[in-house]
Amino acid sequence: MSVVDLSLPVTAGMAVYPGDPEVRIAPALTVGADGVAVARLDLGTHTGTHLDAPAHSIAGARTVERIPLELLVGPARVLRVGPEPAAAGESITRDRLADAIPDRLPWIVCIATGWDAHFGTAAALRHPSISLDLARLLWERGARVLGVDCFSPDPTAGGVESGGAEPGEAAAGADPMPVHRFWLGGDGVIVENLTRLTELQGSVEMSLLPLRLDGSDGSPIRAVARFDHGD
Repeated sequence: MSVVDLSLPVTAGMAVYPGDPEVRIAPALTVGADGVAVARLDLGTHTGTHLDAPAHSIAGARTVERIPLELLVGPARVLRVGPEPAAAGESITRDRLADAIPDRLPWIVCIATGWDAHFGTAAALRHPSISLDLARLLWERGARVLGVDCFSPDPTAGGVESGGAEPGEAAAGADPMPVHRFWLGGDGVIVENLTRLTELQGSVEMSLLPLRLDGSDGSPIRAVARFDHGD
């Protein structure tokens, strides 16, 4: 049995989605002065590897503490992009997947683009996105938790070189986050900034547990995958 950590480390000053709060971690108490060490955390609910609750994009929708834990722990399917690597700004369609999509999917489905290798660099904003048609197909086949190894399943504002718009520059009437609107609008869950998905193949067990932040639109998570070597 192997366990793979799919979470990015949370560190002061780490990269965040454009406009999100910066991450600050500083000592609040020290062993020398206070007898115990306690750190003060200042970060957004969508820091690092995190979960988007429906309330993130849909007014009045389900918040983090109301997401059933059964949805976040259990069988998962990893679908890899290939055989050619994902390109900057590419919209990933069904035809770009190296793996066939089963007729029936588990709750959790992750798309492995390999873009986690760019986290913390300028290229991270030019990540591939998931086409709305692919998102709809995954939903129709049973997925309710969509995981990606980049900032978002939608293009990220500020990824100008890939054609992504700066904040406020989306075409008139266009939805800048169609996958978020569709997936979270259906009461599903999105997990972003996963890492090491490309090391996984096919079916695994995953745990994607958030902090119990009552009334919150999202939460950092510790994401792990477990699989048998014989699988």
